[in-house]
Amino acid sequence: MIDRRLFNRTLGLTALTATVPAFLQKTGTALAAGPRNTDRVFVVVQLGGGNDGLNTVVPFADDRYHKARPKIAVAAKSVLKLDDALGLHPEMVELHKLFKDGGLAVVPNVGYPNPNRSHFRSTDIWETASPSDKILKSGWLGRYFDAACGGVVADPLGVRIGEQPALAFAGDKLRAATFANPKMLENPATGPAATASGRIAEVEPTGIAALDFVQRTGNQSLALSKELQRAVKDVKPKVEYPPFALCQSLRLVAQMITAGLPTRVYYVTHGGFDTHAAQSQKHAYLLQEFSQAIGLFVADLKAQGQLDRVFGISFSEFGRRVAENKNAGTDHGAASVLFAFGGKVKPGVHGTPPDLAALDPLGDLVQKTDFRQVYAEVVKNWLNADPEKVLLGKFEPLPLVAG
Repeated sequence: MIDRRLFNRTLGLTALTATVPAFLQKTGTALAAGPRNTDRVFVVVQLGGGNDGLNTVVPFADDRYHKARPKIAVAAKSVLKLDDALGLHPEMVELHKLFKDGGLAVVPNVGYPNPNRSHFRSTDIWETASPSDKILKSGWLGRYFDAACGGVVADPLGVRIGEQPALAFAGDKLRAATFANPKMLENPATGPAATASGRIAEVEPTGIAALDFVQRTGNQSLALSKELQRAVKDVKPKVEYPPFALCQSLRLVAQMITAGLPTRVYYVTHGGFDTHAAQSQKHAYLLQEFSQAIGLFVADLKAQGQLDRVFGISFSEFGRRVAENKNAGTDHGAASVLFAFGGKVKPGVHGTPPDLAALDPLGDLVQKTDFRQVYAEVVKNWLNADPEKVLLGKFEPLPLVAG
């Protein structure tokens, strides 16, 4: 029986599966050919599960915040202040330093009209940039590849590190690859790239189709992993990344960027943010790893002389309810917080503190910035493409790119 959610997410990609072996073969050839890419790079970090934006960027000066969360509110005296109203969670030391150094933008109250509180549907909305009442089969980054990269021969234009393919990359042509595990580059002959669970693909069909897919792509996946290993083998990180999943994923992304791969977009996931119970400690650990990973990634790229080529954002499919629940956790909400980082980011807080006096009927934050405004800024002022063609509508870019 095909899982309904997997079926829905795969529907717009299924037609591409037949082209995967040729795609992988072309990718390996392109990587071996050079010269290396020096174009701009875009990085996406997804905080999967619905990150609690209120305990990430804390409205510490608002008494309503503390009253709504008697058990899990972050104490005002412990926050890392951004201004007189907002502060970062105390575990986000690296991001606070980055903010003070002018390398971080903070966007509170990000979401979309008529929010959907399903993880799967809301993630699809963010990945396709669709209205909440419309289902699209193409992803916003896939449409960017189709609209602006038609003349680019080298692949992959998009790289996802994670177990699931990114619907954001779905387009008319397959221009992206998914790596299940960053360790695939350590020893591709015996590591995850040689196994079905670690195969490189943008589509993972089910049942008999999946078995056929593995047979058709296994050798090409292994060949590509070897090409990638050769491409990054001489790139040594300038910082020491701890052995945590997000840190290791971003270490690999930094190597690929420094090696000059043709990839335009990198996409990684940091999961576990569905904090319905006993939130405080778990959320602190998640934010600590997120902050450390971004801080090290930026420091590494700066030391490699690559930071000015890179612009990145982090997002979560939704935030959490303002009031804590009886299990000292938070339930699915609406608007959350988005971060932007890189050598050309326009730093500061872009927006106003959450309005806890004007919640929606379910007790959620009302979005003030549509996430597609952020996408419009990335497409127009970082990727130099037409945002209306990519986003299938007009959205006022949020000024996050310096200059």
